[in-house]
Amino acid sequence: MDKPIAWYDPTNRAVSRDKDSPLFTPLGQVLPLYTQRTWVGLTELERAEICDLKWWDWEDSFDIEGFARAIEAKLREKNT
Repeated sequence: MDKPIAWYDPTNRAVSRDKDSPLFTPLGQVLPLYTQRTWVGLTELERAEICDLKWWDWEDSFDIEGFARAIEAKLREKNT
């Protein structure tokens, strides 16, 4: 995961880039703040590649779980 860009003390609502800032209350809980990343979706080509994979077997039915796992894996790869 990314490094925090700042720290927040909910006790006194102080924010600082320094985790050990004197603004924070002693023994207070200091929470990390992160930037929000831009979501990256699948391209037309990536969707086509996933759809071209074999998601069914003549003896079984459509493998919806495998299909969902393939989409999840591709999105995780692009967004981490």
